[in-house]
Amino acid sequence: MIIGTAGHIDHGKSALVEALTGWRMDRLAEERRRGITIELNFAPFDLGEGRVVGVVDVPGHEDFVRTMVAGASGIDLVLLVIAADEGIMPQTREHLAIIEQLGVPTGIPVITKADLVEPELLELVTLEVGEWLRHSAVRFGSPVVVAAPEGRGLDALRARIRELVSTPSPGATSDLFRLPVDRVFSVAGVGTVVTGTVWSGSVVPGDPVRIMPSGREVRIRTIEIHGRKTDRSEPRARNALGLAGLDRDLVARGDWVVGARTPWAATTALDVELVMLDSERQALRSRSRLRVLLGTGELLARVYPREPLLPGRPCLARLALEAPAAVRGGDRFVVRSYSPVDTIGGGQVLDPSPPRRRADWPGGLRSQNVAERLVALVARRRSGVGTGELPVLLGCPPEEVPSILDTAPELRRIGDRVVHRSALMTLAPRAEAEVHRYHQSHPAQAGLPLETLRSSLRAPEWLVEALLADLRAAGVLEVEGALVRAPGFRPRVSGGDAEVDRVVSVVAEAGLTPPSLMELEERFGRRDVEGMLRIAAGEGRVVAVERDRYFAPQALDRFVTALRELGGAAAITPAGLRDRLGLSRKFLIPLLEWSDARGYTVRVGDARRLR
Repeated sequence: MIIGTAGHIDHGKSALVEALTGWRMDRLAEERRRGITIELNFAPFDLGEGRVVGVVDVPGHEDFVRTMVAGASGIDLVLLVIAADEGIMPQTREHLAIIEQLGVPTGIPVITKADLVEPELLELVTLEVGEWLRHSAVRFGSPVVVAAPEGRGLDALRARIRELVSTPSPGATSDLFRLPVDRVFSVAGVGTVVTGTVWSGSVVPGDPVRIMPSGREVRIRTIEIHGRKTDRSEPRARNALGLAGLDRDLVARGDWVVGARTPWAATTALDVELVMLDSERQALRSRSRLRVLLGTGELLARVYPREPLLPGRPCLARLALEAPAAVRGGDRFVVRSYSPVDTIGGGQVLDPSPPRRRADWPGGLRSQNVAERLVALVARRRSGVGTGELPVLLGCPPEEVPSILDTAPELRRIGDRVVHRSALMTLAPRAEAEVHRYHQSHPAQAGLPLETLRSSLRAPEWLVEALLADLRAAGVLEVEGALVRAPGFRPRVSGGDAEVDRVVSVVAEAGLTPPSLMELEERFGRRDVEGMLRIAAGEGRVVAVERDRYFAPQALDRFVTALRELGGAAAITPAGLRDRLGLSRKFLIPLLEWSDARGYTVRVGDARRLR
């Protein structure tokens, strides 16, 4: 459980955290000199009974909203701090908009500096705050009034916090590990240390991890939680990771630490649901440059909406990022204008690595039903999705993927990939048409080569194999070896069997020195001689020894007899065969390689022996 503060500058956020936890905030000399928080500060909060939660104190100044978002990302409970002597201020409103866009579920309004105002004004501010937050997407209870210096109201606030974290979610340790980095420093004897709130998953010392988006792989040396060493990281808690073999300059706030053997990949495009704040006065134009605050980082992007981006109205859009990022389906983000810099909206990632060309936008992309969302994500990808990618696409633990697939009958699992059944339905008539077209243009060929079919369908091998298995089972196509044909198809040539007989006769008469395909084509004046020979080979009347040279079976029997006679007394050499059969190396070498392949002989150096 992570608690975070939010609110206008100088409303007492740091003083409140110090009073609750006993830990000094504003640790930097510059912060103490200026009297404002300019960096993130962290403290453990002991709730008693062995429960300790982390608290993140964020800056309230408008110049440090980016830092505020870095601290607010990943919190479970927000303390929205409002000073009694000033009430709701501009940064109060902006911080509320930010935590709403980040999807923070629960909050407690805290009215501070109660000792500086009259009871009547305090009551008025309390009523105003309660009314203002009544319509917020964050679940806020009634305001808690405190005066930190004198301890007034702190017990009531602690009680409210204990009530809200009485049944904390343990987090899914089996999920993919991911930690957004918010601090980087060096420690003697440890090396580079990164800190952040673990969003999901768990790691132990010795585990390999990657720094994203660079992809650099390092190893975890140590893990600390609230200053104590531990043998395992905890999700939804503040963790400090000591990383071995990593220079401090190679990692920064905004980077992510992820499991090295998990399917995280850097992306430069996001398909999202984007919502502009109601307070915005005009629509956001296509190609507008934006600042996207996600995790602890800021990304510059261009927006390409699918429909007009009107204030208060959810809209589908693509964000083209100017730098790669490690993003997961379901991630929440805040959007700020490029210049002047103001918070203008936010949203949720629907597809963290969308198809780059024209992509469909099925309605299921924004569905709350995870199976419907999975169907939509797979439908956008003609070649399907690897099952290992699904936890990142969906934003769910890997162990949940099989059950989700079971509730999506529109999808089909083929090996380690998932494809939409419509992809196979679309390919089927195209495959059938390609086969029939090939039969018409190459009637002498026994069938369409598989490689040619794959190339014409522009589909991966695994998908074509599954398609052919379906069509074969349905009796639509026949597959024999590396050829595909229509059921009942038989090769034919112009002139019929008589023409085939003429070609076979020439090959047979030539014995062990048959003409090549080109020579036969010249002799007969036809371009379909290869088809004729294939027909004859299918009937066992000729044998393809080389790609462009066929032999009669009787000639090959004569060659095998010679091999046996020579091999019975000594090693078989090309010279010996040449003397016995009167053949040149042009014919001898292919015949010897054929005999090796058929198992009559085995090569030993430059000679052969009988098997």
